[in-house]
Amino acid sequence: MDLKPLYTGRDVKEVFDNFQEELIIQLIQLYAYAGERFVNLARNRRTYKDRTGNLRSSIGYIVALDGVEKIGNLQGTAEGMARAKELAHEVLSEDPVGVVLIGFAGMHYASYVESRGYDVITGSMPTAQKIIKELKAGLKEFE
Repeated sequence: MDLKPLYTGRDVKEVFDNFQEELIIQLIQLYAYAGERFVNLARNRRTYKDRTGNLRSSIGYIVALDGVEKIGNLQGTAEGMARAKELAHEVLSEDPVGVVLIGFAGMHYASYVESRGYDVITGSMPTAQKIIKELKAGLKEFE
């Protein structure tokens, strides 16, 4: 008595491809959640006076897949958003493989403001890192 499978190798590959695609979509969504938390915390901190609105507007994030931006948060003044997008894509071009989350303050003087003891984005980083750490712990269940 011969056993004959009711599926082909192509069917199996399709199941795995669909699983991988769904996992990537969920990973992008989870990274976007971490990015949103990062941006909200950073923009709502009032440790410095943002006279032009450019510094706060340059705070944002993008999530990219293999070098292609999939989702992000940039809003505010035109100059702030332009600098932020420029910085994000510069960083993205350095390592465009896989799913990445890039959080940033794009104005060139953001690090100067931080060096003066004000919190532009540094205080928001631990929250995003914690969310990602919890995400990675959850993914280990699939290994």
